Amino acid sequence: MKIFLKAEILEQVKDFLAQNPEGVLEILGPTASGKTGFSIELAQFCAAECGRNVEIISVDSRQVFTDCDISSAKITTEEMFGVPHHGIDLVRPDQPFNVVDFKRYALQTISEIQARGNVAVLCGGTMLWLDAISENYQFGAIENPDYDPVLSLKDPFGHSRFNKSTDKAKPLYRFYKIGLHWEREKLYERINQRSVLQFEGGMIEETQAIVAKYPQIGHNTLTSFGYQEILSYLSGKITLEEAIAQNQQKNRNYAKRQLTWWRGREDVRWMEP
Repeated sequence: MKIFLKAEILEQVKDFLAQNPEGVLEILGPTASGKTGFSIELAQFCAAECGRNVEIISVDSRQVFTDCDISSAKITTEEMFGVPHHGIDLVRPDQPFNVVDFKRYALQTISEIQARGNVAVLCGGTMLWLDAISENYQFGAIENPDYDPVLSLKDPFGHSRFNKSTDKAKPLYRFYKIGLHWEREKLYERINQRSVLQFEGGMIEETQAIVAKYPQIGHNTLTSFGYQEILSYLSGKITLEEAIAQNQQKNRNYAKRQLTWWRGREDVRWMEP
């Protein structure tokens, strides 16, 4: 796997946008790899060096939910530095929202961004959601506007027949994909440290607020956000140190799955942050 320097990537971005004025940029990488910070840096580069304003679409299956700010590492208004962001706080955490819903939303948002003459940047780590847009995945019956939302929760990929290798159509846009690469040991250090900072920064209080406000929230949501280990701690089943360790392990496992998904991808240009 070839690793590019940041300066090389930025120069390639400049050339890509010059040749593809309606091209879409994509920033991907494992959790805690620094995608958010680099997306702002890229937006500032495009404005200064390419004469193009950027709008960022978060592609994170957790950040679409309201109130789950700390657990999903949601960007703050201050961290945006004035760059418009989309794909955040779209639905309540007790409401259904799947890859098909997001694909519809993202494609409409890209169209609106380009109508303003700006560059759309997809930024996130939810693998299937990213590829659903760039590879134009076709999800069969559930892409019909009349699909059954209850069925979609049980079988979000269309009766379990979706195949990412074959169920796709011609891409709707040209994409330039940037992947953030870290050595495994360093990435795990970043993941572990972020978990500690999230616990210290109010994730326990966020968990209490979420379960109080949304008593019908599903088990899968609690687990994917890291709330489950906090609830175990609050109920006295585990210690705080054990809750943090479980959260860290869960995020390291997620990073492994992300890297496995992208392994061998020739359409991604990997960069050292």
